[in-house]
Formats: sequence, C-alpha cells, structure tokens
Amino acid sequence: MSVATNQRAPSLALLAAVTAIGFATLHIVVPSLPLLSQIFESSAAEAQLVLTLYLVGIALGQLFYGPVSDRFGRRPVLLGGLGLYLAGTVVCGAAWSLPVLIVGRVMQACGACAGIVLGRAIIRDVYDREAAARGIAIVMMAMTLAPAVSPSVGAYLAEWVSWRAIFLVLGVVGTAVLLLVYARLPETNVRPARLDPLQMLRAYAILARSPQFAGFALCGACASAAWFTFCASAPHVLIETLHRPPSAYGAMILLPMATYMAGNAVAARFTVQLGTAALIIAGRLLAFAALIGMALWYGLAGLGAWGLFLPIALGAIGDGLSQPAAMASGLSVHPEFAGTASGVMGFLQMTTAAIGTLVVALLPYDFATSMVTVVTVFVGLALGFGIFALHRQSRASNALLPDLRLRPLRQHGEG
Repeated sequence: MSVATNQRAPSLALLAAVTAIGFATLHIVVPSLPLLSQIFESSAAEAQLVLTLYLVGIALGQLFYGPVSDRFGRRPVLLGGLGLYLAGTVVCGAAWSLPVLIVGRVMQACGACAGIVLGRAIIRDVYDREAAARGIAIVMMAMTLAPAVSPSVGAYLAEWVSWRAIFLVLGVVGTAVLLLVYARLPETNVRPARLDPLQMLRAYAILARSPQFAGFALCGACASAAWFTFCASAPHVLIETLHRPPSAYGAMILLPMATYMAGNAVAARFTVQLGTAALIIAGRLLAFAALIGMALWYGLAGLGAWGLFLPIALGAIGDGLSQPAAMASGLSVHPEFAGTASGVMGFLQMTTAAIGTLVVALLPYDFATSMVTVVTVFVGLALGFGIFALHRQSRASNALLPDLRLRPLRQHGEG
C-alpha cells in the first residue's frame, strides 16, 4: 500500500482494533439484558436503556470528534476518547444500580466513538486514494467481525461467570488498545484546520435541503434501525419466551452476521458491473421480502427461534448488498461535504436505531409481536426511502443532460 505523505503509516490492525472496540462493546452486553432486568429488578424497557442510550452516545459523538480532531489532531483526541471509554467501563463494572450502569454505558459510547470516527480519518490522512479504499475495507471488516463474535463472548461470560466479567474483559482490551495507541500511533493530521462553526452550519444546511441525500441517508438509517432493534429484542424473546439460555442468542446471531458479510462480498465483487442503484434496489427488495416472510411465519406458525433467525439471515444478505451502496451514494450527492455527510449519516443511523429499540420496549404488545412489527416497518421504510432517493437521483441526472450536450457546442463556437 502506498502512503500519500512521508509519515510513518499507522498499523491497519491497530486502526481496526480502535474502530471495532465501540461495536464490540455495543453488542457484548445484548445477551445479558434480560439478566440485568432481573438483577436490578427493573422492567424490560428500563433495561433496554443500557443499549438505547449507548446508541445515542455513539450518534452524538459522530458529530463531535471529526471537527475537533481536525483542529487539535487525531492522536490526542483519540487518546482522550479511549480514556473516557475506560472510565465508563470502570463505572459499569462497579455499578450498584441500573441508573449507574446506564451512566457508565453512555461514557463508554462517547469514548469509543472516537475510534469509529478517527480510524477512517487517520487512513485518509496517510494513504493515497487506492490504498485508502483498501485500508477502509479492512477496518470495515473488523466492524462486522466484532459484532459477530462479541455476543457469544458476552453470553458465555454472563452464563458461566458473571455479568460484571463482561466489563472486566472490556477493561483489559480497552487498556491494551490505549497503550498501543500511545506507543505506536503517530499524529497524522499534519495541517490542523481552525474550527469554523459557520462553515459547519452551512454544510449541514445544504445537506438538509437535499431530498436526494435525505433519501439515501434515511434508507441506510432505517436498515440499521431494523438490525439493531432485532439485536436488542431477540434475547428477550429467546430467554423469557422460549426459555433458551443466553448462549443460544450468542450462537444464533452468527448466522445473520455471516450472511451480511456474504452480501458485502457480493457487493464488492459486482458493484462496478451492476452499479449502486441496482444493488440498493435488489438489497432492499430482498430484505423486505424476508421480513414479510418472518411476519407471515410468526402469524401462521407461531413463535420459534428459526422462524426469527432464518428470515433475518436472508434479510442480512440484502443489507450487505445495499448498505455500502447507499452510503457511497449519499456521500456522492455533495462530495465537497463528504466528511460532514459521513457524520450526519452515522448520526442518523444510530439515532434511528436508538428510537427503534425504545419503541419496541414501550409498545403495549408482547415483546415478540412488538419486535416483528417494528423491524418489518423499518425495513419497509428503508425500501421506500431507497426508491425515493434513486428517483431524485434520476431526475437530477436528466436535468443535467441538456447542459452536458450544449457545453461542447459553446466551447467550439468560442474557439
């Protein structure tokens, strides 16, 4: 891989670890949510805040770390974020009540988000375009593998040791990552930029007024919300309704994780041949058909583990196909604001996911019915927003055609 500057290139493995820790921390606690509800004698909705408010912290952090690191540098901001993450982990491990645990989780999220945002920024700092694309792909793979493995680890720790052992493991891992960053990660932002709130507001305003950007952003956000809502709700269904151990969730969630990665692999292989529009439509239609199948299966045959996880696994293929294409399309609407657009899309994804996990817990239905309903609605909305965005994109492209045809004639006449 070629480096764009004369700096020493940071280790991609280290950047992958920095990025993955936030998503591992998100998912590792999910199988323990019913157990935490029992231990702290709280309702399922209250225990759900352990996940919901973590998502809120991740969402807000994505709007903060990019501009701050542009001004003060990647290294000090990342070290500060990891320090905050470790402080939150200590609070979680020592929590004597559910509110204290939730406070610790928010601290974890706000700290871990630094790695999610700055991992990509550091790669863009030091590698040229082709090498950066490969580097980001490696980091994205870590973001997929971490949620695949961490639920199983969390489930077995909670079942065989204690729920507090989860935070002990996270503390050890977080400390190791912090020490490696301190020892081996150089500063890569060699030209710090001044903070310009007016320019930031202008970029946000331009993106907010773009129906095309909003369509792609909300397509990705609703797809993410469907996934996170399922991940947050499925342990309650498996453990409380189907009377399975926490480890059952840790094992079964590997199936949709694997199919999501398969969808990613197909998208990477055929994006050039098929185009992003085809991948978005094919992926969203497949996901919607799978979730309609889950709703019908649940309505006709009743509740069962395979009736939940097989349709979700099929839908995850559609997510793997469409999510990268929707992200790339959204960033291309206003490429001059790609960094801001990336933060906005990440913020919308996590905020919408937080809303979904909260709605499931508050609906006046049994947990399984609420989960199937909310997840299916989100997948339907993702399909609708994807079609809307592609329609607006087509209209914008057609509107440019007359100018593209006339421009050579004007240049010829001027010559």
